[in-house]
Amino acid sequence: MADTPEHPYIELEGSVTAPILMFDEAPLYGIMGAVGRITLSAVLQDEDGQGGVKQRRKVVVHLRGNGAAFHSLREAINGMEMLATPTQGGEKPN
Repeated sequence: MADTPEHPYIELEGSVTAPILMFDEAPLYGIMGAVGRITLSAVLQDEDGQGGVKQRRKVVVHLRGNGAAFHSLREAINGMEMLATPTQGGEKPN
């Protein structure tokens, strides 16, 4: 996030020691009460015991949050997608 009037610098505790979460898909989502829920999963590969490979899906995290939390997550994803989109001049994104 750039240090601009729209996105001022904020100090975040624990950024060095926080876990890194990797996922491949978000297969389940919903709302219960005022809490949004998203389940994230990863695709894992294992040997099938016959010389081949089988895939399985494993849940890696259950995201839970209120409307403000998911609004913030949506803004972060939209910003990330904007950074990954080439400009009109064909230049590569940042």
